[in-house]
Amino acid sequence: MSRTEINSKPVTIWIIEDNLDYGEQLAEELNLDTSIRCNHHFCSFEEAALMLDKGEVPNIVMIDLNLPEKQGIEAIYEIRKRFPAIQCIVLTVSGQRRTVFDALRAGAAGYLLKSESLESIVTHIHEVVGGGVPLSSTVTPFVLDSLRISPPNADDDLALSEREAEILSSLADGCSRTEIGVKLCIATVTVDYHLRGLFTKLGTRSTTGAVAKAFRLGLLK
Repeated sequence: MSRTEINSKPVTIWIIEDNLDYGEQLAEELNLDTSIRCNHHFCSFEEAALMLDKGEVPNIVMIDLNLPEKQGIEAIYEIRKRFPAIQCIVLTVSGQRRTVFDALRAGAAGYLLKSESLESIVTHIHEVVGGGVPLSSTVTPFVLDSLRISPPNADDDLALSEREAEILSSLADGCSRTEIGVKLCIATVTVDYHLRGLFTKLGTRSTTGAVAKAFRLGLLK
């Protein structure tokens, strides 16, 4: 069953990318997937803002960070402030730690590098629709490494234990459940137990979803 059979309406995408050739090519390729409709490509946030002011609103905006006028992070903040229903996915060349965190704090729903394949980008788009927060593999580790234990006055039902934070960080490093068990000197069944507890606390079923919830709860510094 295709995504369009599951979701009757395609996901509407806008692209904000000042590289005209790259933006147009990406739009064309995304439109090959019947579950997506990319109907606008803008070279600046200002161009996109004019269309937003006319009342047309997409599900997702894919945005570069290095734009000619208002920069991407500031644009994400403004989009999320004015149109909270719009999800913003960063698609850029920079995977620097500070840039990633600034974008996520501004309200980005995901952070992807332009080196991602089209198939991967499409998958990540649907992750966002499903409530996930897709991250390129090269930026995921240091995002999850910043998980810290909640302060003593945090809600006990939501506070991550040190072990849960260690397991989540190990998953980001590409470790399997068995490898995590060896690394932490615990049984695989114990790893599974902590994973269930982690995802239950955060109300998520995936690592990327856990990252999103951790940001909202202040568990990421």
